[in-house]
Amino acid sequence: MQESTIELEQLLEAGRKIHLAIFGNLILGLWILIVVWNALPPMLLTGGVLLLVISLLIRVILMLNYQKATQETLPQWQRYFIFASFLTGVFWGVGSILLELYATDVYQGFIAFIVGGLAAGGIVTSSSIRWNYPAFILPMLLSLACFYFYQNDETHLLMAIAIFIFIFIMLSSAIGFRKLQFEKYKMLQEIMVAHDKLQISEQQMKDITNSMGEGLLVFDTSGELIFLNAEGERLLGWSLQELLEDKQEICYKIHTQENGLDMKEHLIQKVLVYGETLRVSNQQFKRKDGTLFSVSLTAAPIHSKEGVESKGVVVLFEDITIKNHLEELAFHDALTGLYNRGDFDKKLKEELTRALRYERSLSLLMLDIDFFKKVNDTYGHQAGDEVLKGIATIIATSIRKNDYGARYGGEEFIVILPETDTTEAIALAERIKDAIEKNAFYLSNDTVIHVTISIGVASSTKGILPECLIESADNALYKAKANGRNRVWFDLS
Repeated sequence: MQESTIELEQLLEAGRKIHLAIFGNLILGLWILIVVWNALPPMLLTGGVLLLVISLLIRVILMLNYQKATQETLPQWQRYFIFASFLTGVFWGVGSILLELYATDVYQGFIAFIVGGLAAGGIVTSSSIRWNYPAFILPMLLSLACFYFYQNDETHLLMAIAIFIFIFIMLSSAIGFRKLQFEKYKMLQEIMVAHDKLQISEQQMKDITNSMGEGLLVFDTSGELIFLNAEGERLLGWSLQELLEDKQEICYKIHTQENGLDMKEHLIQKVLVYGETLRVSNQQFKRKDGTLFSVSLTAAPIHSKEGVESKGVVVLFEDITIKNHLEELAFHDALTGLYNRGDFDKKLKEELTRALRYERSLSLLMLDIDFFKKVNDTYGHQAGDEVLKGIATIIATSIRKNDYGARYGGEEFIVILPETDTTEAIALAERIKDAIEKNAFYLSNDTVIHVTISIGVASSTKGILPECLIESADNALYKAKANGRNRVWFDLS
């Protein structure tokens, strides 16, 4: 398969993902503009809006027309994609600097988190096309790094160096991701051609598949395993011979079916019957030692020379554990490690819907550190950050696995307690309050800080809206503070 043909397929794949980039940049771009709306000079504000609109319009046009790309027009379409990514990178680079200059301290803390999340998430949507990802990440992060260098103080200098290290890591990851995608298309086609022509020996096929960065399984028309490449053996911990000698069905041995998908019946048999390539993401495979890892699967038919009858199925699987970890980082608060507010809002809606459907209780805790400003003013913001991290740890170790703790903003935290009534929620809130009151927060200079926390408790009622439940918890928190702080207060929803 010629390289230009593969690059055309990757451009089409990038076009199919571009709506994700449009949605993410629109939401976060509007958030940036709202934050600095009243602080920016009109000329800069107008320029920021225009830059965002232009970059989004170009990507919308690409999304609507990328199917028109051909081998002859491929370089032109690649330049369109790269130019759109460059404009978006410029917007985020300028936006980050404007946040540093004009936004409050509360919002400045989210700059590295948002920009870092965009840089990580952009690997999947932007790195299929050569130079597309560098065109996005370099103007976004280099401008911020230069700004930090210009501040000419130790803290900003260290931040600038950290950005350069981050750029190097992200570019290396993007290059590796693109190479893997390129090899996937190339090797898959080579394997199909090899089977159709029936002229490649078993050893030659092993040489090809063993050079792949993905695991490869080959099944015959009855769904029985006949081949496993070296990378597949490494990922699974099983050798091909061990799997062939074992009497247990291979699909049930390596696939946990946690997502409700029977690998043999719903994937392999469908490919054999319909003769179409199927792709499945976020499945769980099990290694020989019993450990689980996340994979994405691509199953394609092996056709006869005439291209009509299916002679078997080839299944490519890729370990996406690291990719899932990067995506998970985008939902967590960078300082405390708890979930961030955006993901909390989504989770609260899901849990309220579940509580209503199954007629179960749900409670909410809203926590606020008492006199936190005094801690920052007396000991400095670094000490305040240590207190926030310490309290987040206490909250995380106090709640159950199915509970959901998040940093709501500043010194506020919030906890969703599924299947928990008011009495149980108040008891948990008291334990958290007492644990924080008794805890000593040690600073690097041997200074010890003691803080207290006020907690508002709210419980769901049938059909209550998320914003109403949050408001109820917030009102309870206000009363806890008004009645002396360092206490738990329940306000009926």
